[in-house]
Amino acid sequence: MGNTLATDTIPVLVTMVDVHNPKSQDQFYFCNVSSGGASTKVIGRSQTLSVEVGITTVLSCTVYECPEPVFTPETARCLGVLRIPIERLAERYSSGIFQQWFNLDTRSDPRMPAGDPQQLVSKFEQAYTDAVVDVYQPKICLSVIGSAFEVQRGGRQACSIFVGEDVKTQAGPDLKALIASHKQQAAYIDALHEELRRMNVPSYRPIAAGAATPGMQPMAQKPPMTMAGPPGNMGQRFPSGPLNSAYQAAPIASNIAPMAS
Repeated sequence: MGNTLATDTIPVLVTMVDVHNPKSQDQFYFCNVSSGGASTKVIGRSQTLSVEVGITTVLSCTVYECPEPVFTPETARCLGVLRIPIERLAERYSSGIFQQWFNLDTRSDPRMPAGDPQQLVSKFEQAYTDAVVDVYQPKICLSVIGSAFEVQRGGRQACSIFVGEDVKTQAGPDLKALIASHKQQAAYIDALHEELRRMNVPSYRPIAAGAATPGMQPMAQKPPMTMAGPPGNMGQRFPSGPLNSAYQAAPIASNIAPMAS
């Protein structure tokens, strides 16, 4: 499409909200947005880009990480790419996508053509589905919303960065896109919480008998201690050997009943 605007193109607003990469160390992230033509733009966190797209356009969002807060091609390292078929976006996400997460393709070369349209759609759907499943895969959170304001034909460009908050406010999402975003955010938080739980191995979760728990160290055996028992057993030493199996199977009461008089 390049810099020549066809009559069947419309502007959409692309916002890079954030990037999650568990392996990063104080890196700054940038996204190079391309619509398949010669014109591309690089945006940073919370920046919004207006891109002219048609029904056959494939948006390519290539994420780079840099050691400095300014994008420098010489020091930038490609993290991954997300390709967005506009036709599929219009079919399934007619309200646009608002602050939703997608896994990045870290294996494909972003300079290569998009490839088969069916595989492209499949990869796009998989990137959305797996974003809340694989928390270790680098991912991007972005918004792609059709412009809700009129732009004069002479003032439109293939890629144009908006920095004014008034444009973002006018191009806000509708209720359908907002609900879908909230559902995915909730699922993503649940997945992160479950992964943290798995790593920390808390004791409040039931563990199958005889199952080995990764990360749990065997408890060191302590010397027997002297405890005060009922009258007549003062100073009695409790047995230091293994507890009786009947006591191991008995549940631990949450409170202690008062002693009978």
